[in-house]
Parts: sequence; structure tokens; C-alpha cells
Amino acid sequence: MKILDRYVFREMAGPFLIGVIGFVLVLAVDLLFTMADLIINKGVPLWAMIKLLVYKLPAIMVLTFPVSTLFATSMALGRLSKDNEMVALRTSGVTLFRISVPILAMGLLVSLASYITNERIVPHANFVADNIIRQIIYKQPLPEVKDNVFFKDAHNRYYYAKRVDMKNKTMTSIMVYEITDERFPRVITAERAAFEGRIWNLEQGVVHNYDADGYLKYEGAFSRMKLNVSEDVLSFSKERTSQDMDSGELKNMINMLEKGGISTHSYETELLMKFSIPATCFVFALIGIPFSLSSPRSGRTWGMIVTIVFMFTFYVFASVFRSLGKGGVLLPAVAAFTPQLTFMLIGGALLFLEGRFR
Repeated sequence: MKILDRYVFREMAGPFLIGVIGFVLVLAVDLLFTMADLIINKGVPLWAMIKLLVYKLPAIMVLTFPVSTLFATSMALGRLSKDNEMVALRTSGVTLFRISVPILAMGLLVSLASYITNERIVPHANFVADNIIRQIIYKQPLPEVKDNVFFKDAHNRYYYAKRVDMKNKTMTSIMVYEITDERFPRVITAERAAFEGRIWNLEQGVVHNYDADGYLKYEGAFSRMKLNVSEDVLSFSKERTSQDMDSGELKNMINMLEKGGISTHSYETELLMKFSIPATCFVFALIGIPFSLSSPRSGRTWGMIVTIVFMFTFYVFASVFRSLGKGGVLLPAVAAFTPQLTFMLIGGALLFLEGRFR
């Protein structure tokens, strides 16, 4: 690593860590107030609150990584500009594009760390945190009626039910996605079912089998079918939401729902955002470079302003596109990646102009 690279890395490391800690505290303020109220007035054990905070931190940290990267870029380049070090580098023949290399490299590293955290740690942490909130803090029993239940058993069967009534032990709009030795799975759909333990009595359904090319080779309707499952339905109360799944689990669910003709716009958007959200770190590093260089001598103040403005603008933009994607107005890929690509193009153009003409 060149001396210049190490120097810029060090300049960014401090502000990045300060940004992560600071933004985590800001985002956790509401949670901390709620925790204090629950401990003092509701008698919730302190250990439960500490456990909840620990499991909430990964999801909060992922949200802070992009903003902290932008903050670090703005503060580091603002400091170099304020002390005339940028002028010294430029007059010594070091191009702006060369100075940008360690900044963009750090953006890529943070994006990778964000992806790994979001993929490997956040889903499980969110799942545990939700259970703590429901069962320990609010002491809520399992709901009697659930919508859009998705689960998997130990024998490569995936199950989906639009509605499950635990009290009456009935289900509606059921789909069973069964992986067999053949290339494509067998799919069973049914309008309703009653369950008793591990026995499901399906009613008014259809069995679909597919050939090696994916074409339907057999379709048989039935009025009643008995299905043995490997687990009791009550154990499916622990089903995960899209925020509690990694990308592999989400892909499996999307494939299963598509076979049953169910719209997957929402889940596809969530899946692609597992990749687009970490990429935001790199985008923020890129777009932070030209804006930080055009700052006045009070570089730190300007760095704070740039961070706040772009944080607000980008996240409003991304939230709107996410909603449009989940609602089916936009294609999932368009909804997930348009904000990042738009800001990347803006940042790349500004960096090119800054490096070419100044």
C-alpha cells in the first residue's frame, strides 16, 4: 500500500468510527427511551432489555454504514483541503483520480462488510429481537390468526398458507412446494385445509408435475387429499418475515410463490435491496469526493452539511422507489437499484469534471 493510501485511510478511519457510533446512538434513542420506560414502569427485566439492544444493533449498524462512509469522506477531504494538503498534492502532480482510489477502496470494503452483516447476522438478530418484544416484553400469546405464513420442513418441503386459523385449525390458499429427484419440484395447491397434529386434510386442490424442460406434464385435481407433514403446525408460529431471511431463503420463497401464481413483487424488491443497500456505501464515498473538495476552508462544517443533505435526499429517494417496487408499480430491479445508480452517475460526473478542470 502506498504512503498516500495509508494516509487517506487513517484520515477516514477516525471519522468513520465516530460516525458509526454517533449515528447508532441517534437511531437507538427511541429504543433506549422505550427500554427505560419498560424497566421502570412495566417491570421488564433488565437482562431482557440488554439482550434486545444487542440483537437490534446489527440492523441499526447496517443503516449507519453508508452515512458514516459519506461522513468520513467529507471530513477527511475537508481536513486536507483546510490545511492546504490537497493543494500540495495536486501541485506535486498527484491527480484527483489517484487521491480518490483509497477513498473508493474503503467504500468497497465497507460495502462488503455491510453485505456480510446484512446477510449473515441481521436476519437471525431481527428474528430473536422480535420474539423478545412479543413474548418477554409485551407477553403476547401467539396470534390465533396469521396471514401469509411461509415455512420449510426437514424434508425439502416448502409450505405457504395465505391464512392460518390456529383456533379453528384451518388454513386457506395453501401451496406445497416439494423438491424431488426430478429437475423441477412438484407443486400442490389447495383452497383450504384442516389440520390435526401432523395430518393436513387438503380440500379442492390441484397437483402439478413438470418435465425436465419445465413444462407441465401432469395436472390432477382432487377434492380431498391427506398430507403427512414432518412437524406440527404450532411449530410454524416461528415463521420468518423477509427481514428475518437471508438471500437464499428469500429466493426459495420467491420460487415457491411463483409456481403457485402468487405475486412476488414485494419479496423480489426486498431480495434485491439486500444487495443495493450495501452498495450505498460505495456510492456515498464516490459522491462525497467532489462535494468535499469544493468546500471552503472550514471543511469540517461543510462536511457535516454535505452528510445531512445527502443522507436526507438519498433515503427519501430510496424509500419512494422501494414502495413503488413492493407495490408492483416498478420492476423490482428498477426500484432497488435506481437510487444507487442515479447517485453513482451524479458522483462520477462531478468527480470527472472536478479532476479534469481543476
